[in-house]
Amino acid sequence: MTDTLSSLWLALAAALVGTIVLAPCALSKEKPNPLLDRVKASVKDTTKPFTMIVTLQAKKGAGKKIEAAFAKAIKPTRQEKGCLAYYLDRDPKMPDQYIVYERWKDLAALEAHLKSRHIVALLADLGAALEGSIESRILLAVGD
Repeated sequence: MTDTLSSLWLALAAALVGTIVLAPCALSKEKPNPLLDRVKASVKDTTKPFTMIVTLQAKKGAGKKIEAAFAKAIKPTRQEKGCLAYYLDRDPKMPDQYIVYERWKDLAALEAHLKSRHIVALLADLGAALEGSIESRILLAVGD
């Protein structure tokens, strides 16, 4: 009987350890970010700077919403330690298309940027204003 009771206590203790220690680890797993995955696949030396060109297509008439959302994120992004450049541009001949020019010190800087409060809010604000898929290009400096 004592062995059975001891076994129950061990099983209960193991279950509690699994719930308290392991469950938060499982919950903290983040969803993969396709943009980050693309950068990781393109950048061989993750400690070197790189540039991203991101093209966004606004839904008809949603341009002002996109510009307002970015207006809240541009300044804090430029103040991030690893941000070397961050611009939102628009071609006057294609008013519903936006180009985001980003230059990052290294991959860690981009990872921190994508988790920042202002970028999480930006992405939430942009959702309904965008049409189609987001296109991106990763550029590496020549000769570095």
